[in-house]
Amino acid sequence: MTETVETLDRDGDFTRALAPHFDSEEVQFSASKLGMWLFLGTEILLFGGLFCIYAIFRATHPEAFEYGHRYLDTNWGTINTLVLILSSFTVALAVRSAQCGLKNELVLFLSLTLLLGMDFLGVKTIEYTHKFHENLLWGKAFYANASPPEVSTVEKKEPESVSLAPGDPVHGKEVFLGTCASCHGQAGQGMPGLGRDIRSSEFIKEKSGQDLVKFLMEGRLPNDPLNTTGRLMPARGGNPALTDQDLSDVSAYIKEMQAQSAAGVRGRRGRSTGTEMETAKTKQAFVMEKSFIRDAPEGPRGLGDPLVAHAQKFFADPRKDPDHPKHLQNFFSIYFLMTGLHGLHVIIGLIVIAWLLFRAIRGDFGRRYFTPVDLGGLYWHLVDVIWIFLFPLLYLIH
Repeated sequence: MTETVETLDRDGDFTRALAPHFDSEEVQFSASKLGMWLFLGTEILLFGGLFCIYAIFRATHPEAFEYGHRYLDTNWGTINTLVLILSSFTVALAVRSAQCGLKNELVLFLSLTLLLGMDFLGVKTIEYTHKFHENLLWGKAFYANASPPEVSTVEKKEPESVSLAPGDPVHGKEVFLGTCASCHGQAGQGMPGLGRDIRSSEFIKEKSGQDLVKFLMEGRLPNDPLNTTGRLMPARGGNPALTDQDLSDVSAYIKEMQAQSAAGVRGRRGRSTGTEMETAKTKQAFVMEKSFIRDAPEGPRGLGDPLVAHAQKFFADPRKDPDHPKHLQNFFSIYFLMTGLHGLHVIIGLIVIAWLLFRAIRGDFGRRYFTPVDLGGLYWHLVDVIWIFLFPLLYLIH
């Protein structure tokens, strides 16, 4: 059994002597640091798996993440981000102080790092308390003690009657190309993953001109059972400048487009058209048209658009929202899994920092021996870097 030998170096610092199985202090330090880097690599693999889980759920249920992130307090998240960045700075100064043999400075910076880490945990406690109080939890616990859903004002409210002049398809085409074509294509052929082909849409065929105008006024939510793309169709195409008469003109143009499309289909019956060649040419034309879409009059407004009334409506309890996205509990499951594991690492880091502080006060570190401070600082930096990724992925989704 090897005994620990302590000697007094020439600077008066109480340092640890070279272990018997190392040839020199440099080899001992390099081996210790290599071991720490290997350990940090396993930590990265651990969190890497969680980031993969996040990516899969985010890709398959983006609406749940866009909806759920609004129940996270961005202000608290920003404060914690600044706290950890500052703690990385103080722990780096602590390592430098140990290397220079500055005991008082080492104690000061380790103490500051410890306080900042405790402040981070305090903020997370506030956030977690709110989540548990509001039952914003994981899995089945999310729906526990949920009060009955409120009546959906979006479904209950009947659209106001529309009384407009007959639509002008010529002007409607201009409005369509400037607003609707970005999702439905210039010829109404639809765009993959954005909008359906409206030339042969049975849903539109069954609607009268006035009903179609009402539909354009309201838009369609992603979770609407009739929404086959799963994407939000904003009210008025996302352009608040469009008047009711503009929408009436667009409705007339869409009806005319469907009539022309139907006439074209009838005209091709009974003739050899070279189906495969025409299909290839048509697909190529659609791809080319995508490059000639005119710029929208305004940039995308996102969920904050007041015209997308329900999408930006905030329920204090999302379970009372009858239109909340499916799998919303998965967002909170991932939130607690990732931030909880990170919080556990913060607690471990604080224990390490407290241990280093105790030894620093005792005078164990100096110019010849500061390896524990260096390795503890590396671990704390990893904890900080992981949060730098968690903060935008969870709090800044919009």
